[in-house]
Amino acid sequence: MDELKREEARERILKAAAELFAQKGFDGTRISEIAELAEVNKALIYYYFENKQAILDSLLASVMSQLADISMEFVRECIIPMIDDGRLDIIKNRFHFASEEARQRFSDEMLEHYAKAIDYMLSNRLLIRIMVLESLKDGKHQFSLFRFLELLEKRPENIIYQTIRDADPDYDYAEDTVFFRFFFSLMPLVSIAAYYDDYKERSALDDKAMLDMILKGIELFNIHTYYDHTAG
Repeated sequence: MDELKREEARERILKAAAELFAQKGFDGTRISEIAELAEVNKALIYYYFENKQAILDSLLASVMSQLADISMEFVRECIIPMIDDGRLDIIKNRFHFASEEARQRFSDEMLEHYAKAIDYMLSNRLLIRIMVLESLKDGKHQFSLFRFLELLEKRPENIIYQTIRDADPDYDYAEDTVFFRFFFSLMPLVSIAAYYDDYKERSALDDKAMLDMILKGIELFNIHTYYDHTAG
């Protein structure tokens, strides 16, 4: 099997595992079922993954990696340039803008960033549902949802935090900021992704209406939590 076919097989394994974990739960899914759905033999699964937990770990790691990439794109394309040219000054966890135009520019780009994150989470809502499901059980992945804290941690290994701090050393935040961002910013997005289809069916709203409401809530939360009045 050449490298391309091996990678395709690995992706089929992960896709099949995500579907089965979401339907039957992690404990209720057997390796043989993953192999059957992925149309591979069990030996190939064990070639890529030590065990079933390693498959789930890989799925969860892919979620965190992609969300970190989306966040870093916003940091590099919006936050850092605005700090460098003086349109944005961050003091602790408060964002001070040089003008109303700067604040609006930041807000617009922030919402574009969130729209990308939401689109990714909705495209991978099976994985999000798995994280929610496993978090309600006693076991290795009981604290899987807390992996989202990796995006908030104040440590050099967190490239999001460190990149902003390198650009503006005044950037800092206390534990209460982590608490609020985790429970009132990140976890609502997790809930939306996990229950999106159910709510959409019950409410009869279309995708555009739901996205508009999600982004409106995000905008209001960030304005009241992190923005200070513009200068002048």
